[in-house]
Amino acid sequence: MASNKLAAELLDQVMSLSGRVAGIMRDGLEALDLTETLANLIWLVDPAVDPVPLRKLAVQLRCDPSNVTLLSTQLEEKGLAERRPHPRDGRVRTLVLTEKGADVRNRLLTLVTARSPLSVLDDAEQRQLHRFLAKALAPL
Repeated sequence: MASNKLAAELLDQVMSLSGRVAGIMRDGLEALDLTETLANLIWLVDPAVDPVPLRKLAVQLRCDPSNVTLLSTQLEEKGLAERRPHPRDGRVRTLVLTEKGADVRNRLLTLVTARSPLSVLDDAEQRQLHRFLAKALAPL
């Protein structure tokens, strides 16, 4: 187990990393015609996986579900997403990116990863960090 000093230093590093990534993302949002909050939601809506319920998106964004409803409406108005029933439970609403939304998400991810502070790590180091972070973020 890490000492309190080491744990505090690790948390400081994680917070600094998070701030740098958020700053990189903010730098490109104007070109994508997105607010930071809309970009965070688009980031979470991965077209390669099953649609996520709006309530779960609210938990991931640490906000009230009504905020996700408002953000979803804004994304729909921009033609970037659609709310749809969940494929296995029609009572649950999900958010799905349109083709235009998936393109914007890819551009956002490309922008952030191209300038990521993690780009100094080689593939093996990134895989190792991925394992460590997955372990640290796993539910208790």
